[in-house]
Amino acid sequence: MSRYSEELQNKLGQFLHGSGGLIVKGIGKSLAVSYMNGMVDSLQLNVNILGRLPVDGEANSLDEVLDWVAIGDCKMVDSLEQSIEKLLSGYVLITLAESAQVILINIASIPTRSPGNADTESTIYGPQMAFTESMEQNIAVLRSYITNERLIQESVKLPSDTNTLASILYMDDSDSKPFVELIRERIRNQQNKGIIGSPLFLQLLQDNKYSLFPESSLSERPDRTSQALLEGKVVVIVEGNSQVIIGPNAFIDFFHSVEDRYSTWGIGLFNRCLRSIALCISIYLTPLYVAAVTYHYVIIPTPLLNPLISTRAKIPFPPLIEALILEIAIELLREAGARLPSKVGQTIGIVGGIVIGQAAVEAGFTSNLLIMLVALAALGSFTTPNYMMSSTIRIIRFPMLLIAGFLGLPGIVFLSIVLIIHLLRMTSYGKPYLFPLYPPSKNGLIRSMLLTVPSLFHYKTDFTRNNKQRLSNRILQWMKSNDHSD
Repeated sequence: MSRYSEELQNKLGQFLHGSGGLIVKGIGKSLAVSYMNGMVDSLQLNVNILGRLPVDGEANSLDEVLDWVAIGDCKMVDSLEQSIEKLLSGYVLITLAESAQVILINIASIPTRSPGNADTESTIYGPQMAFTESMEQNIAVLRSYITNERLIQESVKLPSDTNTLASILYMDDSDSKPFVELIRERIRNQQNKGIIGSPLFLQLLQDNKYSLFPESSLSERPDRTSQALLEGKVVVIVEGNSQVIIGPNAFIDFFHSVEDRYSTWGIGLFNRCLRSIALCISIYLTPLYVAAVTYHYVIIPTPLLNPLISTRAKIPFPPLIEALILEIAIELLREAGARLPSKVGQTIGIVGGIVIGQAAVEAGFTSNLLIMLVALAALGSFTTPNYMMSSTIRIIRFPMLLIAGFLGLPGIVFLSIVLIIHLLRMTSYGKPYLFPLYPPSKNGLIRSMLLTVPSLFHYKTDFTRNNKQRLSNRILQWMKSNDHSD
């Protein structure tokens, strides 16, 4: 090792606080190549960099060294201190003893995986590819979907100790530019110890940080992300994450599935209406039961009242405690199934639900009717395509249960009004959260419910005079040909 390379290694070691993994290879007396072990492509390093540098290391300037290197992604910085961050990101540093400048060569080889199938957003129709942890690969996949020069990409660095890189993607039109500027401002104002995952960064971008309702969505599907870009939304891709951030989102967007766009308009409309009904069932079904049994027996039909009284005669708990026990049991089973390995988790969810439900009825802890209602409420929450919104719905069910047990139907109405007011006040990147319901928009509501619209809604139905005359002539010719054949 030459004297210059020893001095360079000591200087870089001071910048890195004595951390291991640094490799400094001296070439001759005045040239040195530095990199972090395990973070560079060894083949490119040996063939395209070390294999092209002169053995004696004699070079007049770094510009001459750039001509020798057979790597396209190269740039030059003014000082060694400015290159430390790139060194830790997998760049190779080439320095010359007579120059303070540094050549940065990007041959980073960060461990990643090949694109696989989408797990959390699986569908029957459409492509099955999912994003990976490589930001460059994810952007390349999106550009393969949208081969348009209006797709803009901006690279930003998140202000944190991790120096995480992110990319903002949007279509170059007037609709998305206000959202992009708002995201830029919030990124500049963020001060965080470390931003590792997209979900954490998503929370930092929210308008209402103390709200339970999500304002942006996470997606692992390139097709859904591409469609969001075409709709004027903004996509944020964080390095090292297989899920991208999509926003702004309205409340109704969280109930749209990717599969709805690949189905016919009638099937898609039916599925979205079914999810709306499931939302009401999940939130209100069990609280209505508790309120009716506790305070409002008169609203229960007489044929149902007699068997209900006979089943509740053996239950030692009030309806509120009975419902809370079952709801907590359902949440415990769901959490246990999610934390265990996939095959074991499915078995625990199915067998555990059957065993616990049957044992609870035989022990007299609950009734068959309430088990059915709680199961329907749980199924209703699981029909929501977005996991964050599904979790919010399950959480809202507990305060709704408590207020139904203490105040009955007036309590349910009061809490529903509070939730509606809260949703009316919410925004997502400045856009009203309940749009197109508030502010009301007829065209927006049609587009939201009919994602795959038939041609009747795309084209004008009235004909011009020429079209009408042409159609009349065709009808007359058809009638004459039929008469002639007769």
